[in-house]
Amino acid sequence: MPAIASSPRARAAAVWLAAGLAGCNNAGESLGVTIQKTSAVSVLVYLDRDGSHTPSSLDTAFAGARVALLNHGSQDTLRTAATVSTGIARFDAVPVGQYTIAVAPSSIGDSIQVAAIDSTNVRITAADTNRGVIVRLAYPEVSIRQARALPIGRRVFVHGLILAGVQSFRDTTSHLADSSGQIRMTRVSLRGGLAGNNPGDSVSVLGGTSTRAGQPTLDLAVVSTFANRLAPVPFDVSTAIAATAAGGVLDAALVRVTGARMSDTATVSPDFVIHASDGSGTLTIVIDPTLNLSRTLFRPGDRITTRGVLVPDGAGGWVLKPRFGGDIVLN
Repeated sequence: MPAIASSPRARAAAVWLAAGLAGCNNAGESLGVTIQKTSAVSVLVYLDRDGSHTPSSLDTAFAGARVALLNHGSQDTLRTAATVSTGIARFDAVPVGQYTIAVAPSSIGDSIQVAAIDSTNVRITAADTNRGVIVRLAYPEVSIRQARALPIGRRVFVHGLILAGVQSFRDTTSHLADSSGQIRMTRVSLRGGLAGNNPGDSVSVLGGTSTRAGQPTLDLAVVSTFANRLAPVPFDVSTAIAATAAGGVLDAALVRVTGARMSDTATVSPDFVIHASDGSGTLTIVIDPTLNLSRTLFRPGDRITTRGVLVPDGAGGWVLKPRFGGDIVLN
């Protein structure tokens, strides 16, 4: 079998194993490891906390994982070792031969899984002093459609694009979409010390499946941003379809209504509420105080074209919430 350093990804993993990753810690311990001049297999087990699929400064070493060194081609366990605080399980004085690496699922908890092992099969030759293996643990990765259907309380990773940034609304919510649908994130925090996130950000989200106002959410969502893409394009809908989110199909979606006439406005502290219709039915538009717009601009009888995300009202309907002032055109 090829050595762990036979590919660019494997070479990077081997360097990380040998040198440790600055800033990646578990209970204050670094991932550094001192390589002894012996025939050995060193297995580094880490938890991929940002969902990047590669070691990063946001990840942490995983202590207490039970690692098995098996004879290749069988289930015979040669040795077992538990990872220490640095995430390392080390097997010293390993005889020349071919072996398989495995991690006992019961030692890493019900909600975490073995996502990848860089080299499940390890060949030790007479010239070897140490072989390094990287094991990536992660929470299950699911699509938004799958996340919406899961029972409450499951911790999962979802990848997608931001529709509405957490700074848009006072209630620390953000909206996310992928090719399967969209979902609202609640009690959002951002990794990397960011003050906000923006529509079009390509992100991974670690959150717990939950509900709010009768619709699925990802609660206590932790967002890791990888890149910024083009701003997402809204669905064009009538006011009647927006008010029902197309029977719930467009819950949390980014939509646009065009040329709706405003019938009345009211302050429902701390929000400003507008009722408008394009002739198909009445839609409630909620202006969050974070938008800091003059309420005198909104006059009954005038028309409004606006983009925004659909949020359930808890009574079987949906309201449209613009994300910033540029989402609104009055005429």
